Amino acid sequence: MSALLEAFDERKRQARHYLSVVITAERMSSLSAASRSQSRRLLTLRAGTFLLLYNIVEASTRSVIEAIHDKITTEQVPFDKLSLVLRQETIRRYKRNADDTTDHDWQDFPASFVAIALNEEVKLSGNVDARLIRSLGNAYGFECYTDKARTWNGSDLVTIKECRNDLAHGLKTYEDVGKEYPAKDLLAITRRSLAFMREITANIETFLTAQRYLR
Repeated sequence: MSALLEAFDERKRQARHYLSVVITAERMSSLSAASRSQSRRLLTLRAGTFLLLYNIVEASTRSVIEAIHDKITTEQVPFDKLSLVLRQETIRRYKRNADDTTDHDWQDFPASFVAIALNEEVKLSGNVDARLIRSLGNAYGFECYTDKARTWNGSDLVTIKECRNDLAHGLKTYEDVGKEYPAKDLLAITRRSLAFMREITANIETFLTAQRYLR
């Protein structure tokens, strides 16, 4: 198993452990008359699931994109050997910080300039969902197909993102979010979203192994 998939599976184990805590808390609450503090703790745990899941989604997305950058720069792939979409992405990233007064001959764009372009930080903060991942797939050339029956094509990621952002920006309280999502719903969202992210990670592993970043 690749380092990318191993790292993802470790994050997945952490999520499963957290969900087991939420499920246990909900079960205990249903077996007896829960106090106000117990109910609030349960709602907080439920809502916290979205923070954990979003962190996994964003961290995993950043890791796979950085893996592509690292592969290309480590191998010192020259610009003209990259695939068309990656040449376009490299130019786009390079131009962000380039001196517009300098005239570049893009056909002779050296490997060192590719490294500079791809060395820019991957900025995702709070914006990752399936649509953004598919846009990255278009920009880099990796496959975004997943098993729809298992992943719902990543449609849960927008729910995860929105709940996370509502909590992070104070638009909703933990109790507000927790009331909307019982443990069984959180378990289903977790299974589908992590299945989607694992398949995307596997797709990128194939992309790197098969050197599909080359023209």
